[in-house]
Amino acid sequence: MSHSSDSPALLGTRWVELGLALFTTLIGVVVMFGSVEQGIGWGDAGPEPGYFPFYIGLLLSTASVANALLAVVRWQALSTAFVSRAAFRQVLSVFVPIALFVGAMPFTGTYLASIAFIAWFMWRDTVRAKPYGKWMIGGVSCGAALASYLIFALWFKVPLDAGPMGDWIALAGRNFK
Repeated sequence: MSHSSDSPALLGTRWVELGLALFTTLIGVVVMFGSVEQGIGWGDAGPEPGYFPFYIGLLLSTASVANALLAVVRWQALSTAFVSRAAFRQVLSVFVPIALFVGAMPFTGTYLASIAFIAWFMWRDTVRAKPYGKWMIGGVSCGAALASYLIFALWFKVPLDAGPMGDWIALAGRNFK
């Protein structure tokens, strides 16, 4: 795998600076508009509910606009790469499986999604020359899910969502009684 310095830039620092300044400005503006609806004045009992959030939103927006102006002033100095293509691929190689793991949980439940998630990373490491066998991958991924079940559901009495599969297993267990 190539190093970040060997890979072309995917995104420049100046664009990240401007994008973040715009994003935080918008957050501040949203907070200010929401605060105005709640009232930002000073009533008989003291400040109205939106008083402090309004000024926090104003401060956030003002600081963000200042950061955007600084980015424009420092345009040449910010010409460096924020992230290279190779580094971004490494981030995605972890982010995509995590996103799939989170997206699968409502359908498969925590335990099955965890087994697949752990098995995927162990298999991926095996492809990258770490010697995990099929039994090791299966044992560790199933063992981790079993440990989660024992610790949370049985010992702490805080069951994790088992999803539809957990419902089917519970239903099958009742049918065998």
